[in-house]
Formats: sequence, C-alpha cells, structure tokens
Amino acid sequence: MPVAWALLAATLAVFIVYLVIYATYARALIQFPFDYDQGEGFEFYDGLRLARGQNIYLDNSVFPYYASNYPPVYRLLLVPLIWLFGPRLAVARALTWGLSLGIGLLIALAARAALRRGWPGLNATRSGRLTLWAVAAIAGLSFFAANIVYEIGPLARAHLPMVFFGLAGILCLERGLAGEAWSRRWATAGIVLLIVAGFTKLQAIDALAAGFGFALLRRPRWAISALLVALGVTAALTLGLNALTGGQFWLNVVAANVNEYDIAVTWQTYGDYLRLQGPLVVGATANLIVELVEAIRHRDPRRLSIWSLFFVTGIAMGMLTGKWGAGPAYLIASIAAAAVGTVRFIAWLGRGARIGTVAPLLLFCALLLAQGWQNLHLPTSGRLLGTLARLVGVEGRSSYPPFPYYDSAGYTQLGHLLDPADVANGWALVDAIRAAEGPVWSEEAMLTLLAGKDVVTNPTQLYNLSKAGMLDTRDMIARIQRREFGLVVFRAQFYPDDVKVAIGQNYRWVRSIKMNGFDYWLLEPNR
Repeated sequence: MPVAWALLAATLAVFIVYLVIYATYARALIQFPFDYDQGEGFEFYDGLRLARGQNIYLDNSVFPYYASNYPPVYRLLLVPLIWLFGPRLAVARALTWGLSLGIGLLIALAARAALRRGWPGLNATRSGRLTLWAVAAIAGLSFFAANIVYEIGPLARAHLPMVFFGLAGILCLERGLAGEAWSRRWATAGIVLLIVAGFTKLQAIDALAAGFGFALLRRPRWAISALLVALGVTAALTLGLNALTGGQFWLNVVAANVNEYDIAVTWQTYGDYLRLQGPLVVGATANLIVELVEAIRHRDPRRLSIWSLFFVTGIAMGMLTGKWGAGPAYLIASIAAAAVGTVRFIAWLGRGARIGTVAPLLLFCALLLAQGWQNLHLPTSGRLLGTLARLVGVEGRSSYPPFPYYDSAGYTQLGHLLDPADVANGWALVDAIRAAEGPVWSEEAMLTLLAGKDVVTNPTQLYNLSKAGMLDTRDMIARIQRREFGLVVFRAQFYPDDVKVAIGQNYRWVRSIKMNGFDYWLLEPNR
C-alpha cells in the first residue's frame, strides 16, 4: 500500500497544479473587461437586458436587429448578480467559473459514492477512507485538467452552467433510483434539474436522454409519468415564452440553430477527443463493458448505471459538432461521465480483490496521469508557470503565437493570458466607438456597452437566420445605405453576405486595432 499511497499523492499533486493553472487563467479573464471569445458580450447583454426588464427574443429584422439564440436560464442567473455588482462582464465569468468548480465537486461526490458502494472494503479502515477521498478528489480535479474545460470554463457562456445542472440532475436521479428502495424526492429533484439544464442550453439532450433512460429501466411507471409531466412543463414554458415574444423565442432558439453540417468536422473532433481524453474513455468504456456483461448474464438491464448511459449519450452528442457554430465543448459532459465511469471500473476491480487491493489503485493513477499528460496545457511565462514550462519541456512553444501558451490540443485561440497591450487597445476601441456619432455597428457587444452605447446586431444570429432564409435584411441595408451608423467595427465579419456588401459600398476602412490576436477593423461612412 505505501507504493499506492505515494502514487495517489503524486497524482493528486499533478491535478492540484492543473487547478492552480485553471485559477490563474480564470483570474486573468475575470479582470479583462472585453470580449475574449466572440459571443461572451452578447450572452452578458442578454442578462443585462433582463435586469432592465427588457425582452431578449426580438425581431432580428427590426432595429437594433438583436435577439438571443439561447434559452433563458443562464441569463436569469445573471440578473441578481448584475443588480448587486453592476453591469460588468466579470460577474458573468465569475458565475460560469464558479459553476464549473461545482461540476468538479459533483464528480467527486459521485466518485466517492461509487467507491463506497462498489468497493466497500475501502471504507472499513482509516487508511481506506483516506484512499477513498483521494481517488474521489483526483476524479473531480481531472475535469479541470481537460483542455476544453480549461479553455472555456471561465468564459461568459452558457455551456458549463448547462453541464452543471445536467450533472446535478444525473446525480440526484442516481441517488433516488439506484437502490432497491427509492426516493421520490431525490428522483423528482433530478428531473427538475434536467429540465433546468434544457432551458439553459439545448445541448442538455444528452443528460435528459440518460436520465429518463435510467428512470425507465428502474421505475418504468414513475418514469413515464415523470416524462409526461416534463414534456407538459417544457411545452407550457416554450409556448408561453413564444407567445410573450410574438413567436421570436422559437425562431431564435430552435429554428435558427438548425445550421449547415459538415461530417468531416465531426470525425476530426472525435479524433481529437480520443487523442486527448483517451485514458478516461478507456476506463469508462471498460466500466460500460462490465455492466453490459452483467446485464446480459443476469438478464437485468438495471445493471447498467446512469453514468454509463450518460457516457454513451455524451459521446453521441459529438455527432452534432459538425454543425456550424458547434465545437468540442459539446463533448464536455462525456468527460465528466467518463471520470465517474473510470472510478466505477476501479471499484469493480477492487471489489473481491480480483487483482489485489493495490493493483486497481495503480491502474487508476496510471490512467489519470496519462490523462494529465495528454491534456498538457499552461501559460509558459512568469516565475512559476515559466519554470513549470521548462520542467515539462514546452518553454518557448506557443499554440497561438505570439502569446506564451502551450496546449497539446494544438492551435487554439483560447487559453492564453492577456498582454497589457490588449487592455490598452481595447480601451482605444472603446474610445473610437464613444466618439462616433449615433449608433455603432459592432461585431462585439462589450465594446459598445463600455462606450455607453446600446448593442446593435447579434452577428452570428443574423448569419444563421440569413443562411436559412429566415431574415429580412431590407431595413438594415437601407440604414447602412443612409450611413446612419457612425462607425462599423469588424472582427470576423460573421454577417449575411448582402449586409457585408452594403457596408463595403457605403463605409471605408480607416484603421485597424489589434486586441487578443485579432485585427479589429474600424470603418467610417463614405463622405
């Protein structure tokens, strides 16, 4: 056992270092007042509009050509924070980062419960209980070491809040339904949390499928009743929101998100996922195979755990990554499920001392250390992180030049710390917008908000609607032709083609300002 304890301690230390790196990145982003990832400002602006008592599902063909394209839960969570701390992007990032830490805690709790049930001998001695807690802590911390979790965890985006509510729902359902005796209270709480997850972001379908699938296996009559109630509640909320917004809720949240699809992107995403998350995928897949064999042998599908179901549905969500605007974040929930599944497999090995009591722990540490190495990422400058970069052999390497940041995922526009020049240039953009007469057509929301102007357009939403033939651009083009906008600010030009043509005909480039690695084009009206 001393060897196992030493390896557990070393593994725990590795993932504590990853947590420190994650916290360093989060602290830097929370202090940065501008958009780091395109879309953050718009999600925050939704919360700000709700805090002002304004609708967020508007008609995109009517000035200011703005609407949210996500369900409202994350935005509603921002409202009291904006009331308390003011309209600062920092509150949205702090909320998301805090909920991401909550995901790690939920994973640790699920892992601890799996060990206590699956390997009861661990709980019999003091050293066993310490081992149990160490394994659970490592499982929870491993979530923050995943590249994609690190990259988007502190962003003002709805994805990780959705994963938090979905994971909480899965944990409650397991507690309510896993045993022979069941708790209606915990099971009901799980269903409620899954509905909340769905109204945070539509990609919660993986948690919903796993949760209701598990309920059908365990308590079919109750599950059918719960499913009918959930469908009724969802339909009522959807119809109510649609009625209150004149049909814009359905158009912007559902119809506008049916985008063009490229299967090649999907296979590329799966390839990267398996390369980076492979060790946990191996552990969770081994657990799934064990459960399937047990279910077949005993002719009892209830042998399947909710975590195996969640792992499978989470992996299946990756099929949507070929959709324009999607990305590897769609697979984040499967990483959480894989961490718990791996612990369940280790508990199965340890139960009854199938390969001894030490070997399962050594295997667990080997898998997790391999996972940590596969997901190697860190800023490579500074006294502490610069020294660490030298120790692991990535000093001077950059995944997003010129920023000193290395990521084993390869090229990434996320994850690096910001240069002081980025802040200065951000304020230069704000000054240019503030000096412009009239409304400003800006591709990022925080620039106009910090300049004291209202947000005009949600570019990717206009692009989605236009591609689907669901956007009337006549009014915006007429205003552009009249040169009513005092300034146009481009970053990626995610606008409908006819709108970009109109801007090109009526506005001229005057200068560019670089921030966060991107050239922001400033265009003024032709005179």
